[in-house]
Amino acid sequence: MSFFIENKCINHSQPTKKTNHILKQLYNELKAANSFVQKKKREEGPGFYKLVVTKLTTANQIPKPRQFNADSFPAEVRKQIDTFISYDLSYTFSLFDRELTIHFLVEDKNPELSLELYNEYVDKILAWLYIINEYGAKRCAKKLTLFIYMTSLTKELPNSNISILDQSNVNTAFTYTCPVVSEIVVFRKEEWFKVLMHETFHNFALDFSDMNMSQCNERILSVFKVESEVNLFEAYTEFWAEIMNAVFCSFYLLQDKDNEEEFLSNCEFFINFERTYGFFQMVKTLNFMGLRYRDLYSKKEESRVLRETMYKEKSNVLSYYVITLVLMNNYQGFLSWCNTHNLSLLQFKKTTSNLDEFCKFVEKNYKTRAMLHSVDCMEKFLSSFKKVRTKKAVQNAELLLKNMRMSICELG
Repeated sequence: MSFFIENKCINHSQPTKKTNHILKQLYNELKAANSFVQKKKREEGPGFYKLVVTKLTTANQIPKPRQFNADSFPAEVRKQIDTFISYDLSYTFSLFDRELTIHFLVEDKNPELSLELYNEYVDKILAWLYIINEYGAKRCAKKLTLFIYMTSLTKELPNSNISILDQSNVNTAFTYTCPVVSEIVVFRKEEWFKVLMHETFHNFALDFSDMNMSQCNERILSVFKVESEVNLFEAYTEFWAEIMNAVFCSFYLLQDKDNEEEFLSNCEFFINFERTYGFFQMVKTLNFMGLRYRDLYSKKEESRVLRETMYKEKSNVLSYYVITLVLMNNYQGFLSWCNTHNLSLLQFKKTTSNLDEFCKFVEKNYKTRAMLHSVDCMEKFLSSFKKVRTKKAVQNAELLLKNMRMSICELG
């Protein structure tokens, strides 16, 4: 965190009254959610969590999802889970007219020493489910099982740029959209809470993954002229996951949960920090391919040849690292867009005209003066950073130049 604070490159975005109004709405929803969970804990006492701790001595004992086969996991993740997962911390609840089971599958040798921490994780999950239950389709996930494999594997760039970015470099989880009996699988400790938020957006049908996006995809690919499936709903979902993660970090940092002004100040810091980090991650990812941002859309022959030769993805790189950043860079405009165009703040209005308006937002914002200035600054910064070779800088570089995580704020 200190690295990005010391190396300012992205213009700080001051929140408008409209932005603060929306953030206050989210604050009040989270405050109510937190109060609900704390009240339930007081009422039910020690039996609230219905926690069962199980030591796992063989791979066959490790709880696995039933709706997905083993190939849904990257091979190295399957191996990591089967080799190193040693305990299952299982929690069960009947809340929100849903049957909930949460499995924390951990590599810890003595998880009983950390039960208070995992209980706090569960509190935050329940607070999030309280919020999303108000927005999501009631028919979805009447029975929901979360498999959270807290593996130590991280998302990283390959060692060679001959390699194509795929699930092992980019992804952390998977689910289906809105089955009555639902499973969500998270397979890294890294970013697990933000990722869980992302997957619940899919699972509770808050995005538009079930719409026909062929026309919108054509428009996006006429802007970013690369070979990609686009999956634009991933950018919408990732935007909200990063915003809500920042909201949760801002709220749970408060000593006084009634301090709205401090919450707004925290949000301003965390969201701008995510914007800065997003620019770094996008520029770095494209640099790995031998590309610059302008090469994705420029009509110059040199850029056309570069992107047609160098841009390759086997996962949603365009949506996750490029289009999400377009939304995050103008997060105030997009929060306002959602407030105006959606059925509710989080629930995308699934009409052709609304999808058209969403595409227009991307088209209007991918090449603004502020966007291009920040990209240019970050490209220069990345180039100079890669040349620095002090011992401390090399240690920083190893982490910063390799990791592919999409967010930087993380709940403790």
